[in-house]
Amino acid sequence: MELSPQELSADAVHAYVQERKRRDDEERRSHDGATKAEREKLHREFLERDIPPDAMSIVATLVRRAVDTGDRRALLFQFPSDWLPDSGRAVTNHDADWHDHLEGFAQRAYAYYERELKPRGFQLRAEILDWSDGMPGDVGFYLQWKRPDEE
Repeated sequence: MELSPQELSADAVHAYVQERKRRDDEERRSHDGATKAEREKLHREFLERDIPPDAMSIVATLVRRAVDTGDRRALLFQFPSDWLPDSGRAVTNHDADWHDHLEGFAQRAYAYYERELKPRGFQLRAEILDWSDGMPGDVGFYLQWKRPDEE
């Protein structure tokens, strides 16, 4: 619907506003549906994803970049907290058994850490990275290391 000079009236403006609202709502629903479908796809992939064969090389690159910028920890990966069975409560509360509440790739990544990185002197820390509307957002897995004089 157009607001042409010939048909301009309060009723025409009202009809135009209603039509515009209907189109905007339809676009929002369509976008929300597509976003939800994409998020569900990413979640399925996260649950099925495995540790890549070159994981140690990837970790070494991340650690090297962190060291080069003066950091003493490297963000390995992040994912939405609502992908955890407890929605990130164990991570938020720093529970000693937080790793028992992992699924999918996060669970396999923790097992990889235990098997390959912990014996090399690294620590793994899971943290909530952001808080949207007071709720936990993404969880980040950080690999940390200490200087020899900190032992």
